[in-house]
Amino acid sequence: MVPNKAGQERRKIPFVPLCSVTADEVRLMKVLTAAAMREADRRTIEELGLPGAVLMESAGMRVVEVILSLQPVPAQVLVAAGPGNNGGDGLVVARLLQQAGLAVSLWTTVPPGGYRGDAAINYQFLMHRGFAVKHILDYAALEQFQADLAEADLVVDALFGIGLDRPVQGLPAEIIEVINASGTPVVAVDLPSGIRADSGEIMGVAVKAHWTVTFAFPKPGLLQHPGAALAGELMVGEINIPSFLAAEEQAAVTTGEYVRELLPPRPPESHKGSFGRVLITAGSTGMSGAAALASAAALRGGAGLVYLAAPASICPALETQLCEVITIPLPECAPGLIDPGASELLLKKASGCDVLAVGPGLAPVQENASLLKQLLRHCSLPVVLDAGALTSLALLPETERRALLRSATQTPLLTPHPGEMASLTGLSPDEVQGGRPELACRFAREWRCILVLKGAGTVTASPGGEIYFNPTGGPALATAGTGDLLTGLIASLIAQGMAPFDAAVAAAYIHGLAGDLLPEGRGSIAGEVLARFPAAFRRLDGESKAPSPWGPFHRQLRPV
Repeated sequence: MVPNKAGQERRKIPFVPLCSVTADEVRLMKVLTAAAMREADRRTIEELGLPGAVLMESAGMRVVEVILSLQPVPAQVLVAAGPGNNGGDGLVVARLLQQAGLAVSLWTTVPPGGYRGDAAINYQFLMHRGFAVKHILDYAALEQFQADLAEADLVVDALFGIGLDRPVQGLPAEIIEVINASGTPVVAVDLPSGIRADSGEIMGVAVKAHWTVTFAFPKPGLLQHPGAALAGELMVGEINIPSFLAAEEQAAVTTGEYVRELLPPRPPESHKGSFGRVLITAGSTGMSGAAALASAAALRGGAGLVYLAAPASICPALETQLCEVITIPLPECAPGLIDPGASELLLKKASGCDVLAVGPGLAPVQENASLLKQLLRHCSLPVVLDAGALTSLALLPETERRALLRSATQTPLLTPHPGEMASLTGLSPDEVQGGRPELACRFAREWRCILVLKGAGTVTASPGGEIYFNPTGGPALATAGTGDLLTGLIASLIAQGMAPFDAAVAAAYIHGLAGDLLPEGRGSIAGEVLARFPAAFRRLDGESKAPSPWGPFHRQLRPV
């Protein structure tokens, strides 16, 4: 819910679903770049014979459905329409809202006769009907635009669409600034104006939306920051572009339906041996908490048995924290530091387990790098690497590190945060943050690993080029220890029989969902996220079955 200008909260009225999505759509929601979206548009029109004007009408209908579902229904709406098809969508929205009985003030940045194609058809139709269209072509009109904006209950942003490829400047930038300064709630058409569709980059200035209705498929820029933060609540509107046109795309956004389908069943006749054995190697002096959090997360994630192998000197402290975890004291080469020779004991223990997770609370030292070399070369299990394991790997020369990962017995699974990714790649944290999806895909291929690049908008990439954008999680996860929880949860799902890539995708979603279930505001810690794991599993089941509150042709991406 988003407050209106009077500070009151707008409530949603759920639609009764009139149709259902296909099985393929339930399992996957592909993500399309601007170029791929334009190609899907083209093929729908030219190869399948559906006129572009029909697609535009459908897009406008999806936006109107959202607006009419708001409570109270806005009495007066200002529509800001720019050039191209995005502006054309705005013209449709204005017409349909007026037909629904709302007072509509329509402003366009395009001069009379300036629209082309399907947008021109809609503009001419408005002219034939005597619809009052106001043109904001110079700064003189900006004052009247502001006056109309002051009376509006809602703004529809249809200024720029997916084709924006240069900074917004001049009058359009002023219009966006005025909209943002007004405090009026905004519904963005396809994506907030000023956001680059493929990256989420702000192109000089961008609209801050409360809701975004994107069409057919999500765009990467809506799933990565800062674009994701400006999109508000994100919905995908069905406009009759068939899903098979995106079948070859390797990018997808994780949905609750997809995760629910991935999770292994828990039959009533099960016992602890039915749900796998996790072996975690973690901890050092002063960092026993990370080992404890990862181990507890593996149990909360549903694993039947969890073994924690840690430096012998910290095992007594761990045993007081973890009643349900079996500890394995490891020999030390210094207080709290695992002796590299412990690899033989670990490999022997691993032979009776289903997955090995290494790293939470490990010290970034050469001794641990030596230990990792032995484990990666000889362990036959899926191996999850995090935290101290990654920073220890970063101590190795780049060529040795790359060769070690590429030659691992099984495809390793790495879970770096941006700082760890910077250490592993030699890039700066800002460079990592500036190209997260591309970097995740690049290094997943180069290292032949599964790469979970954590952070706001976690992405999971496979060596084969698949990439999943995770829509859950928020500031509640920005606290020490939450990464350790993710490591334990991934390992838990692998132990229960999930493929490592699927486990990483599902765990990122569930982990983020647990954070979303915490009360808003400051003060949450990792242990409270862990305590929400059971609720997240329950919410996942309920959310995946529930229809979108925005109607049968909308699919929400926000889980809560």
